[in-house]
Amino acid sequence: MKLNLKSLARIGASGGAMMLAWVHSAALAQQSEAQSEPTGNTGIAEIVVTAQRSETKLQDTPLSIVAVGGPELQRQGTDSLSGFDTFVPNVTIGGTAAQGNAIINVAIRGIGGAPQGFITQEGAVGIYVDDILFARPNGALLDLLDVERVEVLRGPQGTLFGRNTAGGAIRYVTKQPVDKLEGSIRVTAAQRDRFDVQGMLNVPLTDTLATRVSFAKKSRDGYIRRIIDNTKVGGGDSTTLRGQLRWQPTSRLDIGLSGDIIRTSDNGQPSTSTNFSPTDLYPAALYGVAIPGDPPPNPNAFNSLRAVAPLSVSPSGYTNAASDFAFYYGQVRGNYEIYGGLLPDVNKFRSHGLTGIISYELTDTLTVKSLTGYRDISQIQNQDWDRTPIPLVQLNDTTEIEYLTQELQLNGSFFDNRFKWVAGAFYYWDDSTNTRRRFDPSAGANSAFKGDVGKGSFESKHIVTKSIALFTQGSFSVTDALSLTAGVRWGEDRKTFTSFREGRGQVCLSSGAQVSAVGTPASCPPGSVSTPSAQTVSGKWSSVSPRFSIDYRWSPEVMTYVSAAKGYKGGGFNDGIQTRCYRSPLPNCGLNEYLPENLWTYEAGIRSDLFDRRVRLNITAFLTKYKDQQIQLADPGPPPLVYTANGDSTVKGFEAEFLASPIQDLVLKASVGYVDASYDNDIRGASGAVAVTPEVPFYRSPRWSYTLGASYTVPVSEAGDVAFDLNYGWKAQQLSYPSPTNFVTLPSYGLLNGRISFEATAGWSLAVFGNNLTNKYYLTGGFDPSGPTTKPTPGLTGVAHDRVFGFTMLDIGRPREVGVELAYKF
Repeated sequence: MKLNLKSLARIGASGGAMMLAWVHSAALAQQSEAQSEPTGNTGIAEIVVTAQRSETKLQDTPLSIVAVGGPELQRQGTDSLSGFDTFVPNVTIGGTAAQGNAIINVAIRGIGGAPQGFITQEGAVGIYVDDILFARPNGALLDLLDVERVEVLRGPQGTLFGRNTAGGAIRYVTKQPVDKLEGSIRVTAAQRDRFDVQGMLNVPLTDTLATRVSFAKKSRDGYIRRIIDNTKVGGGDSTTLRGQLRWQPTSRLDIGLSGDIIRTSDNGQPSTSTNFSPTDLYPAALYGVAIPGDPPPNPNAFNSLRAVAPLSVSPSGYTNAASDFAFYYGQVRGNYEIYGGLLPDVNKFRSHGLTGIISYELTDTLTVKSLTGYRDISQIQNQDWDRTPIPLVQLNDTTEIEYLTQELQLNGSFFDNRFKWVAGAFYYWDDSTNTRRRFDPSAGANSAFKGDVGKGSFESKHIVTKSIALFTQGSFSVTDALSLTAGVRWGEDRKTFTSFREGRGQVCLSSGAQVSAVGTPASCPPGSVSTPSAQTVSGKWSSVSPRFSIDYRWSPEVMTYVSAAKGYKGGGFNDGIQTRCYRSPLPNCGLNEYLPENLWTYEAGIRSDLFDRRVRLNITAFLTKYKDQQIQLADPGPPPLVYTANGDSTVKGFEAEFLASPIQDLVLKASVGYVDASYDNDIRGASGAVAVTPEVPFYRSPRWSYTLGASYTVPVSEAGDVAFDLNYGWKAQQLSYPSPTNFVTLPSYGLLNGRISFEATAGWSLAVFGNNLTNKYYLTGGFDPSGPTTKPTPGLTGVAHDRVFGFTMLDIGRPREVGVELAYKF
């Protein structure tokens, strides 16, 4: 199902229409918008957030929150969500296995998900742009354009934010149209041909109507050199355009509309391939070498692969895999080189988004709000994973996603504002399709289904998701010091999944109709043909997610709280489609269901502003008990299979954040996070064998992380101010993938960013900055489905390492970058 513009308009307007029926006279309701309240130069600024769907001071909110304003993001060298985690403890943001940064992977306190980025998978950390869900990880490493602030909410946020926020939420809050003329332009130039232009223009059209347009055009060269053509990968171009319209026709009505366009393109992810293993399943099959225990090489498959490239790409004429790959990998010098395939990779992303937020103040103590969001995404990824001209493993992948969200809220208060509450309903619809053309020795390069040659074997996945929810939460001030909060959310997810893989899902067809197999072993009866076909399965899951908290303000400077909250992520289906459905012992021909995951997180925290608000110290401790955690595993087969299993686990740790302003215009900051995560028991994989033990380290969960920073501003007479900023972030080692038979242990690393700027009172500014000043080589991801089988499998003794692809993939972080920035605002 696809939405046309008419149906989109009908559905998207439904929530607003219901609400506007109550409007008989127009009036304004100011949107709850987090902001900083400056305190001059006498202490640390107060921060106001809306993490509980109403305005609260950060130091009064019983949650573990990090709020980073737009100017601070700029000073620490963060211009997108990529790298944002460097300066936020207990948060990791990276790419997905074998797909790099094209698909985001986020974990908070070790709780994340979707390590492979399949459309059947969903994450456990929600990303929101102005309270509208950015529902898919595709393209979610968003540029931070005209941003007011970014908030990180650690721990389950299911009561107020809903689906797939078991680990937490990241809230991206943009600046809104205002009733004055203002604008800005910023130009950035740096090493490797980086050139960025960003701008904003805010225009009041009437006394009640204002518009705001912002844009960013970014271009940069890569940093991984392709030897074959002397080009570089890891760069790319991006264009982001956002238009906003805000109408406040009366004192009680506020209508906000927004539309955005996102375009990105590049010639490959910053990934390298290393550790070639010639006796792995794929290279052995391509070279026609029989390995005991593996399926015999298929001449049709390997000959079709060899035909997609000139014979000369194999110096040995496909007689010696080890010498061929040694020829290519042996020419690589250093950490930032690959040999490269005959054709560069192609990564393209396109997205259009529309949002509408309508707020109406029914009375002085009751506000109704409608939030509507629609997004259309198209993504193309053509990747040569082995990074050589030899046609070993390639993938051409196209993903089309369309989704709609609609939320209705009621916000109110009773008893002279002592009881504040919110209630609402939420609807989500998602239609996602992924088609792939695979090139590997298990499938070959030809498609009988499509009737073409050399374009890859064909497979497709299609999933439709519908979700509904009802929620409410209230906070009651028992006394001026003691407050109680309770909330609950009921939600239901429905999914319908269809899978087609060439050569699999075979059923007996006679004259186009399916007939039953006969005999033992089961075979198609005479007059019928065993034919690959699409298989479909549906499922439904529901949950109730409560939240409770108690906070007590011991003095104007110190508040403590304890809380308990439940998180939930819906179930789904594994794409383990079998070759012959009529012989498969598995239900739905191998499209088996995995369970929803549930967790309870218990928190205790202290929030303190000390010494006349010159020192801020916030500490939070947490314990999470996971039930049926969704864990992605890989079975080397043959044929290889990636699937999700369920298991229980425990996560515990703490966060501490420190700010100090010992003298005027100097701010010192430090933070630290600790996570101790482990599985509670052995978890068995698809084969029935133990795949994960309590000794296996948690995926994307560095045990320690910390940040250090300093900011100092020096006035220069009446001309302006000179500012000095230095920020350092460090993370301990972490795993790139959950399965011990193919993860990469990413070493610990620290990044140092610095900036010196002059901001003139006339509105212009000039800055010199440096990112990764120590030129640290570091990994942001990786995947290791390569042999030999004797490779270590940490925490899982006596189990063979995967030996499928014949190489290890590593995602490389960006090296040192020094640049200048010129800006003007009015």
